[in-house]
Amino acid sequence: MSIRTRDSLRALIVRRGRELGKSMTTLAKEAGISRTYLYGLAGGASQDPSVRTLIKLAKALQVSPLLLFRYFADLVGAPADASAMATTNRAIGLHDPSDVAVFNADVTTPDQTVVLPGEIFQKTWEIQNIGTRPWRGRRLVRVDNEYVIARRAATGAGLEVVMDTHLRCLNSEIPIADTLPGQPVQLTVEFGAPRETSTVTSIWRIEDEFGRPCFGPAFILHVIVNVMAR
Repeated sequence: MSIRTRDSLRALIVRRGRELGKSMTTLAKEAGISRTYLYGLAGGASQDPSVRTLIKLAKALQVSPLLLFRYFADLVGAPADASAMATTNRAIGLHDPSDVAVFNADVTTPDQTVVLPGEIFQKTWEIQNIGTRPWRGRRLVRVDNEYVIARRAATGAGLEVVMDTHLRCLNSEIPIADTLPGQPVQLTVEFGAPRETSTVTSIWRIEDEFGRPCFGPAFILHVIVNVMAR
């Protein structure tokens, strides 16, 4: 990692630990890693973690796993500057600064949920219109094919794909109910898990009535689940 990325990741871990009242020891335990490894990860000295480790650490920090992936990975369509990742749940419209959204919660199927092979399940996100512009005619659109989660090879001369398996879904888009300023809205998509043990994801963005992305690639909705027989 670069010095800038390392400092940003360290700042994120320290800030979230302070906000949650969790020590580094507690965060490490919840993430299933040693305290020494967590300090090394924050300082850029540890080996790049696995996707599963990043998911567990994100759960301990209560942030989106994609936020952590961006410190170690290249995501097509995502900003390359790690400092742009400081805001995790708020976005200003690409076409209108009065268009502002905030991510409130994973209502169902939080990240790292374990599902059975072949299981059908629903993911519900809640977002809120905190700007002054009403949302009308908007859609939630699947963009799995635009994002590749990968990390730099050891030589730094290429990319190693670490997650390219996506969840099955009958819909490629769903309508978003008209939402006035100040109102929250819940968005639900039904997925089908693959039949093999794996970690899989699906990534969605909000588009306007003209098919244009409403917000930048830092504000996307996603689901990440672990598929395994119980």
